[in-house]
Amino acid sequence: MASDKGKPLFKIKSGREKEYYKILDSLKTVKVAVIGDIIADEYITGGCERISREAPVLILRHESSKTTPGGAGNATANVASLGAKVFSIGAADKSREADAVIDFYDKNGINTEFIVRCGEYKTCVKTRIMSGALHTTLQQVIRIDRGGDAPLADKTADKILANFKKVVKMVDAVLISDYNCGLFTDYFCAGLQNILNSEYSKREILVIVDSRHRLFDFKGAYTATPNESEAHEASGVRIRDSKTLIDCGRKLLKMTGDKTMLITRGSAGMAFFDESGALHETAITRRDEIADVTGAGDTVAAMLAASLPLTTKKGDPVLSVELANIAGGVKVMKRGTAQVTNAEVRAEIVRILKNS
Repeated sequence: MASDKGKPLFKIKSGREKEYYKILDSLKTVKVAVIGDIIADEYITGGCERISREAPVLILRHESSKTTPGGAGNATANVASLGAKVFSIGAADKSREADAVIDFYDKNGINTEFIVRCGEYKTCVKTRIMSGALHTTLQQVIRIDRGGDAPLADKTADKILANFKKVVKMVDAVLISDYNCGLFTDYFCAGLQNILNSEYSKREILVIVDSRHRLFDFKGAYTATPNESEAHEASGVRIRDSKTLIDCGRKLLKMTGDKTMLITRGSAGMAFFDESGALHETAITRRDEIADVTGAGDTVAAMLAASLPLTTKKGDPVLSVELANIAGGVKVMKRGTAQVTNAEVRAEIVRILKNS
């Protein structure tokens, strides 16, 4: 991995932290719908005892197991932990792992009444086997994926779309979280776009698209959040320098018809293109304390969905981008899929100010 030394760190402009705090205070007034692939992330940990006699593999003594929301589930959980009210929309089977995600939702105040539970759909489960020596950091030994490889049936899609049609009338923002795990079929995407088009004509609705391969199936959103590789795949422009970054961002704006575009760039920070096509770059907040980038994109998308209804009213969506950057910086210090709280974002603002 390339070193980040020498790269600039994010600094807060004088007095801007007051705007951040106002937004964070007001997140509790925002309602967000997250529609997407609800994934179950299962973590099984064990201590390494010895090498097996049967094969050159580790033998682990089981210590603990836990299942947490992943994919759109993690984005949903982050919207809630940041303080906004959130509705989860999608499909889940009746497995033990799906039950664990729904139970997590219920315990954390997330609305689950619009999730369609069905037998023919298989929830994607990502099982990570973790191990490490005493007093050392756990490392992932292997990951096993189940489900998420069969497309959603049209009849199930119709039920989910009917639920979305109800919820979209009640919320300030919609986060589309597409992990390519079966929910977003051509049929489902077309139905979703039709509902959104109808709502666009009635009122201003903020749609944030976090999709791995289907940016062009949700045209006319407020913003999308591709990473560099996804932006390259969609635009055909490989980002090498400032010029190609601008070319890529503006081409994506034109191709998607989205109002704005946010390209996440890992250690190079974030690149936000506003409604005029102007570029606003945001540097990373931390350099040497990264533990795990898993789920950081979910945290970024969650903060955008929760805060953009507030910052666009102020005419300053860059506030949301900066807050998303700060929240993402908190997440990468945590291992595995994890949630970032409103209080943690506040504490990170204080840390950045202190070190500036």
